[in-house]
Amino acid sequence: MVLARAASLHERTDGKEAFAIQTQSYGPAARGESSKCDVIISDQRTFYPFIDRPDFLVLMSQPAYEGFIESAKPSTIVILDSEGVESRPELTYYDIPALRRAEELGSRGAANMIMLGALIQISGLISLESAIKAVSELSPSGMLEGNEKALREGYHQGKLFQTEG
Repeated sequence: MVLARAASLHERTDGKEAFAIQTQSYGPAARGESSKCDVIISDQRTFYPFIDRPDFLVLMSQPAYEGFIESAKPSTIVILDSEGVESRPELTYYDIPALRRAEELGSRGAANMIMLGALIQISGLISLESAIKAVSELSPSGMLEGNEKALREGYHQGKLFQTEG
């Protein structure tokens, strides 16, 4: 939601408006299984909310890797949690220590914000400033500071941990 909101409400390039569609599917995620979220960002309106072959794929667990890596195309850039995902693709990928860094920051739940920060830095899709604005609008009371810190940490990690397959 942060990525879609930042792109559609806070990101403007060359006077152009950005459009974003976001879908999420949690299903058994509440019981620890994989969840999926698609975000489409474009300078043109689009009404089909699903992605068949992603440009970027963020994976935080081995079950997610196994469930979603097949959708990658040769040019897909994969961002992996270095501890949560055992496999490595034969694609360009980035190893991000999101779970470890989240624990060091005091909240395993911050790992998703770390991965989002890494995605923002690696992809260049939106600015960090736009993401911070969206985080401030979407964070529950009392969680803004931690979410922003995790987002900035992920952005920093995105600069440090690159491996090409």
